[in-house]
Amino acid sequence: MNSNQNISVVVICQSDMVLSGLFEILKSSLASEVILLHRGDELIDYAAMSGPVLILATSEEQEKSSSFIRQILTSVQNIHFITLHLNFDSVYSNQTINLFDAPTLICYKVNEILNSFLSDQNKDTDTELTRREIEVLQLLTKGYSNKEIADQLFVSTHTVISHRKNISEKTGIKSASGLTMYAILKKIIDVSDINPDELI
Repeated sequence: MNSNQNISVVVICQSDMVLSGLFEILKSSLASEVILLHRGDELIDYAAMSGPVLILATSEEQEKSSSFIRQILTSVQNIHFITLHLNFDSVYSNQTINLFDAPTLICYKVNEILNSFLSDQNKDTDTELTRREIEVLQLLTKGYSNKEIADQLFVSTHTVISHRKNISEKTGIKSASGLTMYAILKKIIDVSDINPDELI
């Protein structure tokens, strides 16, 4: 996990035994840190937290603290609550964790949510190019000249040059081969769409 993708899991429960048990399980999750609290209002000590946060708490604690938690964690990009069930006969759901679930299942459910945080962050970076810039990049990777791209998109050559300049500024890449690799990595084009000779 990248250092800029700092994801916290907060477990709120009054039982020390439950907290320590879940801590042991969640140590092997994708979380950057696992924070154990007895009450939701203790999150005031973590007001400077940033990055996505997954909160595991009983439904009673969520009812009592969720709005307060959202007010405290103003720097947090994404807060997700998952209900913690302490009794054996609760209904199975991806949005709940039962204390009687197998440790691997608990970790799996938490990781599914943490993975969704990561894919949301990746989506943000993928949309940095406009739709028109992506079209220009796709044609550029196929070896079209500025004039050919302009003809294909029914715009002036000057407009294509302007789009290319914007693409280079946003990606930090100037060469056609570098932009082609960028387009492949970002899934803007498929590897089968390009001529390998153009990358040399």
